[in-house]
Amino acid sequence: MFERILYPTAFEEFSMPILHAVSCLKPSGLEEIILLHVIETDGPYATFDKGYPDILEPARVKVETLREAAARQLESFAEYLLSRGIRVRTRVTIGQLIPEIMKAATDTDSTLIIAGRQKRDILGELFVGSTTDRIIRKSKVPVLVAKYHTLQEIEGEVCEHFCVDMFSRILYPTDWSACAERARQTIRLLHKAGASELVLLHIVEDLPYDDIPRSLWEKTRQDLVERNKEKLEVMKREFAEEGFRVKTRVIQGKPTKVILETASEEDVSLIVMGSHGRGFIEGILWGSVSQRVVEYSEKPVLVVK
Repeated sequence: MFERILYPTAFEEFSMPILHAVSCLKPSGLEEIILLHVIETDGPYATFDKGYPDILEPARVKVETLREAAARQLESFAEYLLSRGIRVRTRVTIGQLIPEIMKAATDTDSTLIIAGRQKRDILGELFVGSTTDRIIRKSKVPVLVAKYHTLQEIEGEVCEHFCVDMFSRILYPTDWSACAERARQTIRLLHKAGASELVLLHIVEDLPYDDIPRSLWEKTRQDLVERNKEKLEVMKREFAEEGFRVKTRVIQGKPTKVILETASEEDVSLIVMGSHGRGFIEGILWGSVSQRVVEYSEKPVLVVK
């Protein structure tokens, strides 16, 4: 699954730390990383042939300058990856961002895409921008949303760091869907990349339908809790046999809230989950729970299709 990783980058602050983190996937099958930078045609240096050469020429110079600068920066990233024994390809393209990323993923037969872009809102809080959302919607392969979530206070100032030990402790929420099962198979590969601890989570939603009498739902809920505890215990034994230290949790509540709270309480380094669950409707590639988890989680999220 991790043979070829596509990493689109705009050379953000944590671009190199993200490469440090994902290079540890080499023992789990990583062979090559494709480094991509897209000069966007709808950006300030876009060039369109409208018959105005006096305006076009300076724009062309700008684009070529950007292309050369991007190529140099990608080469510096490539040097590090080559030192780790990972093959590298670099690409600088001009076009619309998402189509160019999807085209590169197809052309290179990539098996994983890394989306590391984030923005800050007016309150200074991190949130995932529309670029990451669109990558996940369009991608046919898993997407790793690499978030920088480690905060440390140094001499009275809060400093932000990228967590390089991304794969050490994993939270795996499952609803037993086919997509969740594919996420489960992905976790097995991460053991070779240093994953050693695993938190298995199943969520029983609280009173999913208003027309169900609460007394009836309470009995049904208790049955569901016990049944899912048993299923998680079976899964726990399977993962333990593969070398994981495993903890199981069955919690009642709203799925997004429970997943985010559990990730924080358990201090996990990564959430691995399917892109959609049992409520999946044919043609929709991006489930509401996974979408909200990606948007609001402080932890990196690996979304498996």
